[in-house]
Parts: sequence; C-alpha cells; structure tokens
Amino acid sequence: MNDITMKSAHFKRMDKLVIILHGYGNSGSDYIKIGKTFLTPSVDNAIFLFPDAPNPCETWTGRQWFSLSLDNMDFEEIRKGLDYSAPNLCKYIETKSLEFRCDNVYLVGISQGAIMALEMMYYTKISKILVCCGLFAPNAYRKNVSTPEILLVHSVDDNVIPYERALQAKSDLEQLEVNASLHTCYNTRHKVSKEGWEIGATFLN
Repeated sequence: MNDITMKSAHFKRMDKLVIILHGYGNSGSDYIKIGKTFLTPSVDNAIFLFPDAPNPCETWTGRQWFSLSLDNMDFEEIRKGLDYSAPNLCKYIETKSLEFRCDNVYLVGISQGAIMALEMMYYTKISKILVCCGLFAPNAYRKNVSTPEILLVHSVDDNVIPYERALQAKSDLEQLEVNASLHTCYNTRHKVSKEGWEIGATFLN
C-alpha cells in the first residue's frame, strides 16, 4: 500500500499512530486537506498515515478495499469482502506499528474504510476507532476482539449507509462489551461535516 505521512503540529514524542482509511472510490490523497485542517493541528504527538486501498475501484476512479454494491449494502457481500481484505490490512497495520515503534494505533475510517476499521478489532490491537458514515458487520467466525474506544459519527439523512446502521452498530458493539458512543449529525448526507471532524479530532486527542 502506498501512503502519505504527516506529523502532528505539536510533536514532542511518538504517542500514537493514526491510520486514515478512505472510502470507496477515494484514495489516501483525498484526505490530505482534512489531515492538515483538522487532524495535525489538534491531535498531538501522532504520526498520520493515509494509505491507498489495494484495488482499483470497479465503479469509479480511485480505490476500493473490496468489491461493493452501493445500492443495497448486502451483508453477505460485505462479509465476503471483509474476509478477503482484512488480513492484508492487518499485516499493513502491524508492519507500520513496528516501523514507527508504536503499538498505540488509532484508526479513522470513512464509509467503506470505516467498515474495514471496525473489522480490525478481530485481528489486532487497536486503541481507538473513529467511524465516519460507516457500519459494523459482526464476524461470527471470530470470537475474540480487542476493546478499543469507538466513536461513531453519522448523519440522520445519510443517503448511502442509513443512520439505522449506526444505531445497530452501537448496539452490536455494546454486546461485544466494546465502549462505543454515537455522535449524530444533521443535513450532511453521506459525508463528514466540519462539526464531525472537530468532534472526531477531540476524540482522537
């Protein structure tokens, strides 16, 4: 995976490795402005990585973590995609953790990247996950999860992943005894508002 690296504006020591996982049809470079505007000024003592998903997007330009039909968000299709793609992302996270000598890993996932981020609980130790416009597809074949602190940010008028998926994610995560909270946004559809990024940056810091 290619990635872009940024450092906190206030950096005195390596406290956390923050990995931003982009959405379907995007790339890591699409979030450079977000990183510079909301993350590097607000989240101290962190290295930020903006990797590209491994596969070209089947529908648009950009990249995808796995094949996905946006019109129905079929659970079985998502589970199949996660089972295929999660081991590679896990390997990437663990490699970067060793490279930067930091086991305090935070994930920021947007849309399909958020689905990937939550799946990582079943694979490796994650400290925090910021879930933006995403959903959770519980893995019935893996019983053990790490217990990161999770913040779900979702708009009630999301036109791609319905808000009900965020409510279900919170319920499912709580059943796994994972600390999950939900911040509700309004009138932003399937994107993260300025307010959402500010709340998210505070959570990460």
